[in-house]
Amino acid sequence: MIISPQSIITLGIQGMFTTYLPRIASIFGLLISVSACSVMPKHLDNAGEETDHTFHRSVRLDNQTVTTFRALQQQQLVTASDVEMSTPRFSRGDWVKMKIQTMPNYDGLYQINAAGEMEIPFSDPLLAAGLDRRNLIRALQSSLLRQGWFHDDQTMLDVSLVRASSIQVTVFGAVFSQGQVTINGQPATKPQDTVQHETGSFTTGRNLAAALRAAGGIRPDADLRNVILKRHGVFYLLNIHNLVDGEHYQTVPTLIQGDEIYVASRGEEDTHLIRPTSITPPGMRVLMSNLTAPALSNAQSAISTDATRLAYGASLLDAAISANCIGGTHNANASRSILLITRHHGSTQQVVIRRSINQLLANASDYAVNPYLMPDDGVACYDSRFTNLRDVARGVGELFGPILLGGIL
Repeated sequence: MIISPQSIITLGIQGMFTTYLPRIASIFGLLISVSACSVMPKHLDNAGEETDHTFHRSVRLDNQTVTTFRALQQQQLVTASDVEMSTPRFSRGDWVKMKIQTMPNYDGLYQINAAGEMEIPFSDPLLAAGLDRRNLIRALQSSLLRQGWFHDDQTMLDVSLVRASSIQVTVFGAVFSQGQVTINGQPATKPQDTVQHETGSFTTGRNLAAALRAAGGIRPDADLRNVILKRHGVFYLLNIHNLVDGEHYQTVPTLIQGDEIYVASRGEEDTHLIRPTSITPPGMRVLMSNLTAPALSNAQSAISTDATRLAYGASLLDAAISANCIGGTHNANASRSILLITRHHGSTQQVVIRRSINQLLANASDYAVNPYLMPDDGVACYDSRFTNLRDVARGVGELFGPILLGGIL
């Protein structure tokens, strides 16, 4: 087989184009991408960036909330003692054991009905909900004597709580989830018809702290010196600011079915309350997205359920670390940016704040630059300009390289 000089030249040209044309196309794509980036919209780059690069989460209460609290403040408020409010009280659904001396037929377990009454044999129903043990004993004695069933020397009786029921209370104001909540719920594995016969019962699931936790915890703008408890038409003014530091926990007010709690707002955020306490969220769920390089999916970024659950008090920088937005090649990734999608307290309107990773690292202790996260906030990572240009150039090269090579060959 004889190869002509023209064939040799043709094969050489084909080899040269096969080797260098994809690189030429990539360089051409890079130039196109640079010119394209110069006309790309800048709204994402400028999202949430103020001139001083600071952000302060404000409190924006709606008119209905403001009107409600003003009306409450005009009520006649009763300042009850800590001991009085922390005394356990009977509620609807509670199981009570009663024993009357010399009258064993009355001994047994009684459940307070939906109306809050105890139904005693051969006696009118007695209102028991809201009473403590001492006052319930007195009320029973008075009722039995008034109806003539017993004489004074035959009314020695005793009552005790043997099982505290779950109750529903309503929480409004500076909490993360307003509305009706259920506290002291019974475990699903525990038979509901099993009641102990021993006297005495203890639970911490029916106090004010449990209700605030069930409502998502207090917000950072909560005024803990002005908490109002409405019970049977009476408004009690409570001061629970010591609970944040774990003090006087034994004097936490106990609650009964139907109580309403109103947590006032200070009108501004108090960073002292942004930490795990007995009445703040123990943790929070944060929505995260890191669908960019160096990791191309959430799975590769290790954004699992554990990664999106942060301790209350975590900052935007903490979220950036949890979402794997920090690390990798320094020159390529140091200028990455992160978006925070959050809300002002008391508002449903979303606010978008953008920070660069370098900005967060340089101002880690400045929470106007590196803000605290709140439950259900969103976090999204974006690549650096170097990575953006590289990927655009690579895509253009992969698109035009085969076309140009096919046309020449």
